[in-house]
Amino acid sequence: MPQNMLGYIVNVLPKDPTVPSTYVSDIIAAGATTTIEYPAQYRAVAISVGIRNQDTVNACQFSVNGQPLVSLSAGGGENLNDMNIVRVQIVAGAGGAVHVFSQVTPMFYNTEAQRFRTVSQ
Repeated sequence: MPQNMLGYIVNVLPKDPTVPSTYVSDIIAAGATTTIEYPAQYRAVAISVGIRNQDTVNACQFSVNGQPLVSLSAGGGENLNDMNIVRVQIVAGAGGAVHVFSQVTPMFYNTEAQRFRTVSQ
């Protein structure tokens, strides 16, 4: 059953073995705050996300789908699996980047115009 997640209609089940998926990665620079919006950037929904804090001195913070920020220790990692994720916000520490690895599956639209429109349109 479709659900509305942060304004996006998501009709993908995260453990559906018939849905194609691919890998994308984002590198967040040290000291930066960045929001990854999967439907807007990749026309997809993330079904798994790995976050790796490359800063060996400072913690970073992350938020998933608008939830409160959670701290991730220096050099730490977190995996979020088997869920629909439309937005991840990262607040990187001052001393190192944060790497975000995601498994994404395409969003399925109802009309050909929606399916074949490029991201930049």
